[in-house]
Amino acid sequence: MPRIIALMTAAALATAVTPSAAHAGPPGEPDSGTFAPITAPVAPAGVNAAPAGVNAAPAGVNAAPARVSTASAGVQAAPAGVRTAPAAAGVSSATAASVPPPDDPVAERLTAALLAAGEAPAGFTPQTDAVDDLFARIPAEIAACGTGARVPAGTVYREYVRGAGEEELLVETLAEPGADAARAAVTKLAGVLPACTSFTRAAGEVPADMGFALSAYPLAPAIGDASAAVSFVMTVPTLKLTVKGRLLAAAAGKTYVTVMLMSEADPKVADLEAAARAAVAKVA
Repeated sequence: MPRIIALMTAAALATAVTPSAAHAGPPGEPDSGTFAPITAPVAPAGVNAAPAGVNAAPAGVNAAPARVSTASAGVQAAPAGVRTAPAAAGVSSATAASVPPPDDPVAERLTAALLAAGEAPAGFTPQTDAVDDLFARIPAEIAACGTGARVPAGTVYREYVRGAGEEELLVETLAEPGADAARAAVTKLAGVLPACTSFTRAAGEVPADMGFALSAYPLAPAIGDASAAVSFVMTVPTLKLTVKGRLLAAAAGKTYVTVMLMSEADPKVADLEAAARAAVAKVA
């Protein structure tokens, strides 16, 4: 999928990566896509909190570009294709490419539950150089109709690509907010339509507006304890890019699962649904 990955990566590298005001929640409050923090308090909006054991960058120093995945002191390097959301809202996207310290058994368990190469639909392989949370945050953004949502705290995610030209992108996210919160997240996504049919992610990490048009997902399957689904079209006018996507979310016990398939052609729904069922089966 060169136009989705390569073009948007080039755009991301054109600017320093810091959370923009368009994505930040009110001062002292979690972003709207964030579950209750698991390991750390929420940083005020606009503050780039460093992970435990990592020295914060001096004032005026730009954060690392989105595709830089260098491990910081005290933070283990991420396994190939694995990304973890920061434990607190407001953490720079540059830190999202590292797994949490080894004393976080929940994140370790969730990482192990992500679909492996042989468990994803045929032909999909983990992407070893993901663009941080550029795509993994889309489920939270859709559920919040674009109002400042980021990847929920404690979420682990992995991206998979298929095709000689990386023609399709599959994104899986796993979080463990508890059974009630997982069901609430499904309910929130299920209720986004018809009140919200479109929103725009303002230029921030990527110096280009990204538009989202939402619609119903016909004949969406019931998965897990509760599930919801949405179809969407993402457009980036300055890049002349239009991508079709479908999103499935499910509560499985105390785990919240999302699986999303994006393609410039029509997404292969059977593969998305098979991936969602496999993802839920691994955490059920």
